[in-house]
This record gives sequence, C-alpha cells and structure tokens, in this order.
Amino acid sequence: MVDKGQFKTENYREHSTVCRSYKSLGINVHKFGGSSLATTEQLVKVCDIIVNHTKPGDIVVVSANGDVTDRLIDAAHGRHRSVLELVEYFRQLSSGLAIDADKFLKQLGNDIEDIKVLCQQQPVPTDSILAFGEIWSARLLVYLLSSHQCTAQAVDASHYLKLTSLHEYSQFDEQFAEANFSSLYESTLNHLEPNYARFVFTGFIASDNCGKLVTLGRNGSDYSATVIAQLVKAASVTIWTDVDGIFTADPNIVSNAQRVEHLSLCEAQAISELGANVLHQKTVTPLLTYKTSATIKSSLLDHSHGTQITQHPTSSGQVKTIAAKQALVRIVINNINELSARTVQQKILLNQIASYASNFDRTLDRLTFYVAEPDRFNCISIIQAAQFYPIVEKNNLSLISLVGQGIRQNHKVISKFIERLERYSIEEIHYPANAHTLCVLIEDEQAITLLHDLHDTFFEREPSIPIVVLGYGNIGKQFLRILKDNKPEIESSLNRSLSLLAVANSRHYVLSNNCLTRHEDTVQLLGDDRDTENNSYDNKPLIQSNLNNQLLNALTDYSNKELVVIDLTASEEIANLYGEFANNGWHIISANKIAASDHKLASHIEQIQTQKNRKWLKNTTAGAGIPIQSSIKKLKEAGDTILSISGIFSGSLSWLFGQFDGRKLFSKLLLEAKDNAYTEPDPREDLSGNDVIRKIRILAREAGFFDAKENFEPAIPDSLLQGDLLQFWDNSSAIDEYYAELYQQAKSQGGLLRYIASLTKQELSLKLEVIQPDHPFAILNPCDNVFAIRSEWYKDNPLILQGPGAGREVTAAGVLNDLCDLLRSVA
Repeated sequence: MVDKGQFKTENYREHSTVCRSYKSLGINVHKFGGSSLATTEQLVKVCDIIVNHTKPGDIVVVSANGDVTDRLIDAAHGRHRSVLELVEYFRQLSSGLAIDADKFLKQLGNDIEDIKVLCQQQPVPTDSILAFGEIWSARLLVYLLSSHQCTAQAVDASHYLKLTSLHEYSQFDEQFAEANFSSLYESTLNHLEPNYARFVFTGFIASDNCGKLVTLGRNGSDYSATVIAQLVKAASVTIWTDVDGIFTADPNIVSNAQRVEHLSLCEAQAISELGANVLHQKTVTPLLTYKTSATIKSSLLDHSHGTQITQHPTSSGQVKTIAAKQALVRIVINNINELSARTVQQKILLNQIASYASNFDRTLDRLTFYVAEPDRFNCISIIQAAQFYPIVEKNNLSLISLVGQGIRQNHKVISKFIERLERYSIEEIHYPANAHTLCVLIEDEQAITLLHDLHDTFFEREPSIPIVVLGYGNIGKQFLRILKDNKPEIESSLNRSLSLLAVANSRHYVLSNNCLTRHEDTVQLLGDDRDTENNSYDNKPLIQSNLNNQLLNALTDYSNKELVVIDLTASEEIANLYGEFANNGWHIISANKIAASDHKLASHIEQIQTQKNRKWLKNTTAGAGIPIQSSIKKLKEAGDTILSISGIFSGSLSWLFGQFDGRKLFSKLLLEAKDNAYTEPDPREDLSGNDVIRKIRILAREAGFFDAKENFEPAIPDSLLQGDLLQFWDNSSAIDEYYAELYQQAKSQGGLLRYIASLTKQELSLKLEVIQPDHPFAILNPCDNVFAIRSEWYKDNPLILQGPGAGREVTAAGVLNDLCDLLRSVA
C-alpha cells in the first residue's frame, strides 16, 4: 500500500491560531477520471489544473490511468500477457514526463511481483489486485506534481473510507474517518513551513469493517470523491472528466447538444438514476446528504466551464437534459408480493446491476423492470437464486427520459411530450417516483430518431412532420439540394425544424433521421449499384433494396401517424399507391401527374384525405412553380366562375418550338431539352401530348369541367411514337423531316408553331397550331408556360399567368413551396 509519508505546509499562522479543525479549512475535492490520466499529454494537463486550480490542503482523487483496471482484471483471470502490457504502458507513459521514471518503474516492478503472488492465491483476491491501478495513478501524479514544485502526498483511501456494511454502500464509519482525517491534517494546522501538501487520494478503494481492502464497483472513484467531500465537509467537489459537463443530450449522438450550465441536486439525482455515464447514482448520494456544490468539468479543454450542481434550482418546470439508455431488456416477475419485489431489487443493486423504470403492479403481483443487455444473465441468476422465475419479455429497447426540476407539474411540457410521442410506436410511458423525470420506452430502432425529435422540440425548434421523398432523379436531387442549402431560412420561417426521414429511388432507399445532413452520402448511395445486402461500407447511412417498394414496409410504424410523402417520380406504380398513402393517414405532395389526372383515382384520394384531415398538394403537376391551380381555386372560392383556360402548358415543348427555327435539327434540340431535364425522361411523353393531357385534365378538375369531351392531337404523328425509346431515337431522321416540313409550312404563312391547349365546359382540346407573331402566346421566354384564364370577372381581359414551366429548379422550388404551405397549415 501507499505510505502516508510526510508533507510540508505553507505559512499557516492564521489557521494555527484560529482554526483547530481541518473542516474549517475550506477543503476542495477534485476528482480526475481514467480518461483524463490516460496519456502523457493528459497527465501534464491535469498537473497544470492542480497547480492552478487547487490550494494546499485540497484533496485530489484519482482513478486508474486509462484502461489499467481492465488489464488488471485480465491479470487476475490468469491472462499474464496483460501484466507485460501494463509494464510497457507505464514505461511509455512515464518516459514522456519530467520525473524520475526509473524510480517509478522500479516501484512498479516490485508491485508487479506482488500481483503475480496474489494471482497464485485461491481464491484470487481480485480487489487487492485492482487497487494497484489507483495506487500507481496517485504515485505517478505525485511525482509529476513534485517536478512542478507542487508538494503533494499520495494517500491510500482505504485508511480513511471504512464501510460499516457491505450491504449498504452509503454507510461509512464517520468516527474512523474523523480520526484519520484529523491526524492527516494535524501537522497542517500547526506546521509553520511555507509549503504544505495537496493530498492525492486513491479512488475506487476502501476497507470493510474488518479492515480488509475492498473496491467500490462501477464509478467507484467518483463515489470516493463525493464520500470524502461529505466526510471532510468540503466546500466544493469538482469532477474532471473528458466532457465539458452535462449536455442537453449525449453530444456523441446529438451533434447540436448544448452544455447545461446548472443543475439542481434533484436534477442530478434524476439523471444519475437513469444510468448517466458522467454522473452515477451512488456518486450523487453523498451530495444529497451533505448538500455541497459540485461541478463537472473537462480536463481536456483549456477553458472548461462545465456544469455546476447546487442544492437550489435556478429554474423550475423546464427540461434541462434528455437521457438515453439503449439496448435494454424488459424483465417480468409474476406472482411476487411487494416486499419480495423490493428484496429482489435490493439484491440486484448490491450486485452492481442498474435497473430502470421499475413498476410493481399490486393488482397482478407483478414486477416489471429493465436492465442493460450485458447484465441480463447475472440479473436472471440473482432472481432465480431468490426462488423466483423471471421472464425476459422483450429486448432491444431504449429508455428516453426528459429531466428537469418539477417538469411533471408543467402541463405544457407533458402535452408537448405526449404530442411528439404520437408519431412513434411507444412500448411504455413511465412516470418515476420523483417529479423531475418523464420517461418513455421505445424500440432501439426508433430511439435515436425520437431523441433527436425531442431534443429539437425542447431545445431547438419543434420538428416538422417526418418527410419521405420518393424519386431521386433530376428533380429529387435538386429538391434535396435546395432543402439542405436553405434549411436555416426555411426553419426560421416555419419556426420548426425540418425532419427528413427517408429518400428512395426505384432501386434503393435510405431511412434515417439524418438524411438531410448526410445529403452527400445519400447522393452517392442512391446512385450506387453495389450489393445492398452488405450495408456497412464506409460508415455511410444504412441503405436497403427498394426494388419491390420495401420502403413501405419500413414505414409501417408510421401508419396512422402524420407523415408527408413527396412523390417526385413519373411512376404509375407509385401513383397507384396513393390510396395506400392516404389510408395510412399521410399527407401527399405530388409532382407526379398520373394520379392527379385520373379523375376517379383523384376523387377517391381526395375523399380519404378529407375524412382523415390530411392534405394532398399537387401545384407542380401543372405549371411547375406557376400558381395556376391555386389561382383557379381562389377565384372559385371568391365566387367567380371559370369560363375557359387556354395556353401553352408544356415548358419542354415551349422551349422546343421557341428554339426551332429550321437551322438546327429538331432531334438535336430534343436531345438537348432531355439533357437539361426540360422533358420527361421519355420525351415521347411530351411529344405524344400525354404530359400536357394530364395537365389539362388536372386543370379541368380544378375548374369543374368534368363532362367536357376530349379532342387531343399529338405534336408528332403516332407512327413515329411506336416501339421502344431506342427505336424512337433511331427514327431521328424521320422526325427531323417531319418537323422541317411543318416549319416551312408555318413560315410560308408568316406564323409560328405552338402546341396550344384549350379548356371549356364543352371541350378539352390540344393541338399543334400555327399562330401569328402578334398572338399572346407567340413571344415567350424559353421554357415558359402561359395560362390565360377567362372568367365572369376576367371575361374581356383574361387573367394571364406566365413563367418557367419546365426544369428541375422551378419544379423543385414549386414542390418546396407546397411543403412549406403544408407544414404551416398543420403547425
């Protein structure tokens, strides 16, 4: 064990005459974790912190360096290679420090020999072996402090911390501690030399009531620090770790998590009961007893502000942090009375197993609780040893918990919490005994999404409805690009954060709460033809096959919950799924014209959407970003009557015939339009009139022209549309001859070729016409659509709407407008 040794004191005349108790010195306790002591660089930082942030007489508590405890466990289990690894680790660690490394390594060598002897005993005294980790850490730090002219003394905590019962870790012998701490500080109070010591205590270790060395289990060093603080009535406790305090969520999961500046002891206790890595439950217990202040800081940062924990709250009814505990299993014990249930839980606790969300049902004599997956076997063994028969009811569950002083008394917090949960498949809502926590159990698959959702709700902007984008072609890519590039402005305008859940094309889909921020990866993956069975390359978002619309199966958890499906495909198969989308209670935004142009299907979908209070927006199905549909709707709502609608409804054919002047082959212009995404992927959809016919039917439904006869002519002879797409392009010479002849005919009449639609109650027509240069439809910008609305109010002077009607940018922007309108309307 570490010898207490001698220490020196600074001039302390005022205390030697005034103070007679070490408790009046205003001792501060500082604890440094293993991660803060793992490397040479980190040890030097810790040394600087002690020199600059402590005063003589303060207590420093240390964990074992790095993963030394794990290696000692391996050694205790007979894996002798770990002993050699320990020696090499400390050789490298000490060689970079300004200390007498040879002296330290010689002492280490002697200790290693002792460990080898201990490993031969039966049973192996594991606690005695593990204690060496803290001993070496304290010794090494004392050497380093001494090299910085900072007098320090290594102290064996087992000479001060004596458990009165192994069955209750919070019970220490206070008289034993009082006597030994008084002895330790006696010379400090009376010594007149100029420098007296900091005391570097070993964490993790104590003695039992027989004087035998024992360890304090998980987070034992933090526990040592707060227990020592309680026993010496310390002015403060600072726990130095590798993170800068408590955050609003785990920053490794939620990248925009914020540091929490202040927690009350009640909030700290609630966090610790939820299995927080930074703040263990038994660490908080002494703070509650003594009610001293504590601070959690980072030893890795040059300027750490940390989180302060005090007795009194600075706010009430506000969520301070959201804790997440994943990979839990639900254990149920039936036919157990309440007293036996408490006894079983106590035994589980004494075996260093944390349980969560415990609930005893008196009417059914049933105990339900959750433990971490690695603790499952030990927990079941303990229960069986108590003559009960546990059932592992479900695994792969997560506990997500809101924590804040008195939040259960804030109805707004509870209402918002419940509202967000409605979008997820929840296993259980749990209300702990304290009034500072709200908990929910959910499957691991949805846990991280819910965590982000709740974090945005309570610390950022409330998340919008989850968004699913179908179609990752020209328009889809452009839509996601502008969505990502304009995310801050959109969220500010909506006062809600965007929540992109999934993106899919006909081959693959990506399902992730991070689709938007990982846009570049999505671009790569959805254009990737690699085997999707191995979904683990390059740490990219998880992708799955979507050859048979498997995405729909992945979205079953969202059935009858608000979700927005944005269809940016030209797929008839997807259009036929609209009825299923509607029955699932999902909003729909369409750039795909197929469903909207089918009167029977569109009426069916609209009927369901009305019944379910959901919306179907389809403004880009005619006119791209031009508000033609909304204009018709507003005129009708205001009491006007639509008489006719005419114009050029195809941006692609507007561009084609506007550019076609007889000097460049029509097929070359057509290919150029396709490459610029002015046409549909199959240009025959445009030349056949099919694309415009769909728009005509969509606008006819909006205007109320339900019984009009149809008279549609293609912009190209049917004979040139036959066969497959490759055959169509092979017919380029015939196509060019046909349009060259049409151009000459129009030119001989002094006119221009335009593909014009006309809608009245009596007839819907579409044909390629020759118009004069002074016609309103003659002079258009490339890709422009033009719509002329005649109504009772605009009979003699039609309402003209004109603007770009083709191109990925304007269509994507129009879809984004629809999305923003929808999100505003359902806020």
